[in-house]
Amino acid sequence: MSRAPAASAPGRRLVVHAFPGQGDFALTPLVRALRTQPVLRAALRAVAARTDPVAAENGIAPLAPRLLGARPPSLRDLAGEEPGTVQYALFVAAMAVHGALTAGGLPAGRAVGMSFGDIPACTAAGMFSLADGARIACRAARALHRHPGALLLLETGGDGAQDAETRAHALITATGRTDLALACVNDDRQVVLGGPAPAVARAEHLAAARGLRVERLRLPFLCHHPQLADEAETFADGIRGLPAHPARFPVHSSVLGRPYRPDEDVHQALAQGLIRVARLPVALRQAVGGGPAVILEAGTGEALTGSARRVLTGRDAVARAALAAVPHPWEEPSAVLRPAPADPQKVPRDP
Repeated sequence: MSRAPAASAPGRRLVVHAFPGQGDFALTPLVRALRTQPVLRAALRAVAARTDPVAAENGIAPLAPRLLGARPPSLRDLAGEEPGTVQYALFVAAMAVHGALTAGGLPAGRAVGMSFGDIPACTAAGMFSLADGARIACRAARALHRHPGALLLLETGGDGAQDAETRAHALITATGRTDLALACVNDDRQVVLGGPAPAVARAEHLAAARGLRVERLRLPFLCHHPQLADEAETFADGIRGLPAHPARFPVHSSVLGRPYRPDEDVHQALAQGLIRVARLPVALRQAVGGGPAVILEAGTGEALTGSARRVLTGRDAVARAALAAVPHPWEEPSAVLRPAPADPQKVPRDP
């Protein structure tokens, strides 16, 4: 569903909008930026005008008026509302940040989708309308909420992506649980495991005993798990009636391990995100290519930015979180696009 890769103009960095998954979603950075950034407020209103009616279809309260009001909700507040509210908020936030970056002179030449981030990434590229992207996000959320479970962030201590996976699988084997699975590879040392809560608790205990850093994610369901195979087919069938369009720029999927193709069954591809491992390093390296490039995190956190910096070490690429630090990228687009001075000692690396 994508056209030929966009090339960066001479003297400018290729702009890659990277859409994170659910694990690092927070409302506080978004609310803080909305108070001071007119371009972000305008982008949020434009997105919500198309998506809040979809929220109502799913029993979810309109989001923009509350975020822009005097007493915006917390993520805990949203988590206590209709199932799918958090995922809808994540989608809206991602699209608003993408809109602000675009309006601020930093339009995407390529996109990266990490896990759930494939949905806003495809929407940003025009593969789905804003309304249909929101529908897909809400339906994906309902599919996930039907399968209680847990997700565990694990620092493997490895030196490379393959080593991180090897260590993760060794820990899975040590638990003796066949229902524990590798869900995500965030970078060369950090992975996510998923499964039923008792299986994840067992992995958490073993990892801590081995001196590995672990963190339980605030996501109470299975994701990227083989037990969701039937649910994935149901989800694909449920969204197949939503029209897909050619992408305006390449979208690199962490789930597919490649860009979406012009002849992609995009509905089936998105459904694969329920059951297949999401590997961010592959998508980042493919999207950046030989550089120069800038990764702009189109979300509310900065975990993806940190992973990108570790993964892309040695390449002509920089990474910035759009909301987590100031000045925001749209406040200084020329500086963001300016390539680093040429280094005569640097040897180009193949993607």
